[in-house]
Amino acid sequence: MQYDLSAAGILRRLGFGQPVHTEWLEKLKQTYPLPKVYEEFLTLAANCPVLGTSDLWTGKMAHGMSAPHGTFFDQLQEEISDRTGRWRTPPTQYESALLALAPLPREQWPLKDYLLIGSDYACGVAVFGIRAEDLSQNDPPVWQHTDWSEFSDWKIESETVSDFLRRALFEALAGVDYDTAGDALEKMGWRCEEYFDPEAGDWATPKTVLKQQGISYRKLKKYPSQVINEGPVFCCYDEVRNVFFVGSSEDGEMLLTAVNREDAERVFPDFFGEGES
Repeated sequence: MQYDLSAAGILRRLGFGQPVHTEWLEKLKQTYPLPKVYEEFLTLAANCPVLGTSDLWTGKMAHGMSAPHGTFFDQLQEEISDRTGRWRTPPTQYESALLALAPLPREQWPLKDYLLIGSDYACGVAVFGIRAEDLSQNDPPVWQHTDWSEFSDWKIESETVSDFLRRALFEALAGVDYDTAGDALEKMGWRCEEYFDPEAGDWATPKTVLKQQGISYRKLKKYPSQVINEGPVFCCYDEVRNVFFVGSSEDGEMLLTAVNREDAERVFPDFFGEGES
């Protein structure tokens, strides 16, 4: 059982192994010195349907286009330009913060700049970014900024880009809030089996099931979900059976999904006749 696959490694095994060449990605690479881990992932993940409702901006998504294309400073500059000549009197607290920046050259703004790489898809009240000064690093931290925070108030979201990518991909594969990834994978010949306990009559997965499948709960890398009231998400890969096990939590109970090829033997019993044609 493999517990430490990279996000790019998971995409390759799912069938997204060929580099994707898109105009927005080429422009991004020409404009910014992207961290190696992030560039490798984006090269495979651009326009990937599995990530259509994820917290990562990957181009073509379920709602339309959302691709990384600029920095936090670019966003603030655009908002200043849009409000020029029509500031409120008196200005709102947010506009006052913009007005304090407006007369200054960007190089003199008393803020850190960030390359924006995503936002929380479900609520749209936070953005994620990599500090501009860290872009030359191989695997730098990812930061989060919420709409109600001061411009300087960014908090660590993940210690590394690698962890951020894994968390976002694990949430997608686990179907947290959306079935987008499962629907996309089924079109590619994968089957997503959710564990169900017929005796208990629910989907909660006891740790004994993990043990039966050869999974060590202790070895799993668990990432806190961005979704409120959701527990940690995880993923591991059985290279012998070519099965991904993806887990999430809901109301304190673990939920487990096995992702394997539709023509392979089922991992969990089919209590609902889903395998019948």
